[in-house]
Amino acid sequence: RACARDCVCGESRAPPRAIRRKRLSHNRSVDRSSVFLVGRRILLAAGLLCGGCSLFSRQPPLPRQAAIESRNAGDEKFSELVQSADIIYFPSESVRLRARSEPAWKLLETLDREGGSFALGWDSISGEQQVVLDEWSNRSASNDSAMPRLHLDAVPGEEENCHAFLRAASRKGAHVLALGRPTANIATQSSEEFAAARIADYFRQHPGEKILVFLRQTQLDRNHGVPHFVAQSTKARQLVLNP
Repeated sequence: RACARDCVCGESRAPPRAIRRKRLSHNRSVDRSSVFLVGRRILLAAGLLCGGCSLFSRQPPLPRQAAIESRNAGDEKFSELVQSADIIYFPSESVRLRARSEPAWKLLETLDREGGSFALGWDSISGEQQVVLDEWSNRSASNDSAMPRLHLDAVPGEEENCHAFLRAASRKGAHVLALGRPTANIATQSSEEFAAARIADYFRQHPGEKILVFLRQTQLDRNHGVPHFVAQSTKARQLVLNP
């Protein structure tokens, strides 16, 4: 009968081919929605993961480089440089101290003029002499005793000028850091690692103080030098001056 072919319990039955098309279309729609939701979840998870990486694996700030003319830079230029950094590096090969117009003297005067506490680090002073410097610093705070005579790895003829510079720095309240690697550390630390550890330790223990550092040019390499190692353990603003 016609009803037996076309009806089931009084309801019209769609042709089998139309039903299959409808179901196939529905399944494809569900599949597309599922893929879209899964894709969104993957992107969200990747975003959270990358966000976590940026929080916990942030790259340390790289040291800046600045060129400075030996004698033509005015006081304003030196003030700008000092104010822009926490740690200021100057090549020890370029340290000339016979005239107060030299950059090293100007940097010292600028640090003193800025009014804050600061330290002076120098690789010409071996690390073994830090104990002598610290003992003298403690005595000087109470009775203004004379600075001890240090052995300096200085250019011939410049040793006396170096001592005069150190005395001037100490009178301005600078704490002196001996950055030359001690003989006892040769087997365990590179000269860059030793100096960087001293600088970073002082910076962490004296927040807000600036540090003027005299190091050989080879130790100021951006990728493997002292500023690189200091950046691994501090967020100090570092500036390398190129006279």
